[in-house]
Order: sequence, then structure tokens, then C-alpha cells
Amino acid sequence: MEFLFPVEQILWVASLLAEALLVLRLARERLVRRFPLFAAFLIVDVACGVALMQIDIKSRAYAEAFRICTSIMFVFRVGVAAELYERICEHFPGIGTFRIVMAAVLVLLAGLVAMFTFRPNLANQWAFPQTVVMVVQRFQSEILAAALVLTWIFLRFVLSIRQPFRPNVWTHWSIATIYFGVSGAAYWAGLLTGGGLALLPINTVMLATHLVCFLAWIRFMQRAGEELPAFSRLSPDQVQAVESYNRDLLRAVRSLPDQISARQAENRDIPVHRARPL
Repeated sequence: MEFLFPVEQILWVASLLAEALLVLRLARERLVRRFPLFAAFLIVDVACGVALMQIDIKSRAYAEAFRICTSIMFVFRVGVAAELYERICEHFPGIGTFRIVMAAVLVLLAGLVAMFTFRPNLANQWAFPQTVVMVVQRFQSEILAAALVLTWIFLRFVLSIRQPFRPNVWTHWSIATIYFGVSGAAYWAGLLTGGGLALLPINTVMLATHLVCFLAWIRFMQRAGEELPAFSRLSPDQVQAVESYNRDLLRAVRSLPDQISARQAENRDIPVHRARPL
């Protein structure tokens, strides 16, 4: 396992350099105003990484600095997800300013979570709200990845939306899901293996995947990606089919109370057989 340690360090440095290049890429493509929280996340992550490199990894100071950086980065991670949620919702003008309020509330809640975990009460970790806060922070990557996946499932299969998204939003959405998902998978892998020597290859794979994500952001995030693709109009036959489907669905929903009442009446007419007493 010793040969993996320098590999992990190289990947860590390469990831920080890729993040710095990504910030420059966003600035060059004039996308910082479009994704300010994402740019702030990258800058703070680079600053935290450089600061941690100056401390001995085996010292208590490193553990304290890592804990502080984790709390800070939690706020910015939630900010990235909230900002992405707002960019997704802007494709639907009917939502209005609610999307901005929701994003601001998510970032504020993340700040409160970080405050509760900055000086945790170690003598009473199961007290409310500290228990909920600790769980949320510990499983932050899994929660964010699941939220992004469920948003896509809801829009694609529940609402059956076929409206195209801006290429930058779709690219950011896909890569961010992979980024958070890999972080969550690495945590679970370390938890299930019990840590120890297994953490080194797990962290190596995670850093390599993060590096690929940063390179993908650099490659695909561009100014031209802010143009909304043309939305193909439905043909008259397709519109008629959708209207027919909606009428059938509405008719089925309206008939549900009558069907429930009829079923209840049938159940009342069925005699109840009781067991004979011994």
C-alpha cells in the first residue's frame, strides 16, 4: 500500500490545480456570474487544500483544520446544489421567485448545520437537533447526489417533461451528480471496510474520479452552452394524443370515489365468519 501514498498526493495536487484552472475557465467564458456559488466552492476548496498541505497529516492540528474545512465546505457544497437547482428551475418561468427563495433557504440551513457541528456537544451527541445535524453533515454527499438524481427522475418520468435544458446546466447537473455520488460511495466504502489500510486505495480512486470531473467541467463548460436549444413543437397528432390521454386520466381520477364507494358497499355485504368458540 505504500506506493499508493505518493499517488494519492499527486492526485490531490492535480485536483487542486484542475480546480484552479476551472475557475480561470469560468472567468474566461464569463460564467462566474451564472454560477457564482460554484466558483466560490472551487476557490474555497483550493484554499482549504493548500492550507491542509502545510500541516503534518499525523498531527492534531491537521485533524482540527480538517474538521473546520469540512464544516466550511459543507456550506459551499449545499450552495452548489442549491444554485444548480435554481438554474434548473429557471427553465420553467411559472415557478417565479420561489426557486430563488428555496435556494437561499437551503444555503441558510447549511450554515446552521455547520454552526451546530463546529463545536459539537460530545457528551450528548444523541440530543436534538445535534443528532439530525451530525447525520446530515456526515451523509451530505449521498443526500446531494440523491437529490439531483431524484430531481431528474421527477422531471423526466413523473412530470414527463421533454423541454431541453441549457447545455451548461445539463453538463453541470450530470458532472455534479457523479462528483457527489463518488464522494458518498467513498465514504460508504471506508465505513464498510472498517478504514485502516483500505482508506488509501479508496481515497485514491475518489481523487482520480474527482480529477476527471474537474477536467470534464473544464472541457464542456463554455459560453455557448448558455444558449437554450430550440424546443421542437408537437405535431397536431401528438397534441391530440396528449389531450386524449389527459381526458382519460381525468376521467379515471373522477371515477375513483365511486369505485371506492362501490367496493366499500360490497365489503359490507360480505358476511364475516367468526371462529367457533372452543
